[in-house]
Amino acid sequence: MKPFREQTDKVAVWIFGFQPLPEGIIEPILWGLEEEGIPGDIRQVARERAENMAKQAADGSPLNVGIGINGSDRAVALHHRDLPGPRPLFLLGAQDLTPANLRCLGVNAARLVKAEPLVFPDTANPGAESRSGIQLPKEVLDKIVALVVANIPSNKMKGRHDSWKSKASAS
Repeated sequence: MKPFREQTDKVAVWIFGFQPLPEGIIEPILWGLEEEGIPGDIRQVARERAENMAKQAADGSPLNVGIGINGSDRAVALHHRDLPGPRPLFLLGAQDLTPANLRCLGVNAARLVKAEPLVFPDTANPGAESRSGIQLPKEVLDKIVALVVANIPSNKMKGRHDSWKSKASAS
């Protein structure tokens, strides 16, 4: 897929989309990128699935990160050059296209460039109510933690602890 117009290779996260783009999708993505100090470059391309546009944007961007926006399907994808083509890092469908999720996608695009930890909508806005839908009682969480801790391979840790003990008693 080739952009409709010739453009210079701006050092930025490339954002591929085709017109018309729905109101309110581009701005929050750009806000997230700007918040992290990484520029975005919007390019018009022929109609394609969001994940395909994102992969092509990532492959072309000097920063190896791309975003694809399919306005008619109301889908947005975030991709990295090193990921396989059909598997974007994030794919937002119509129900997910909230300003908070789109800003978070922009933040994560920038963080991919900077190799920093990613954020998720519930953690991107501290104090916001969790929307994960999973609410576990404390007793259940305690059991899960106990199972995980019980299954941690202890041989390596035990060996380290024992060698420390023997060195300390030999002194």
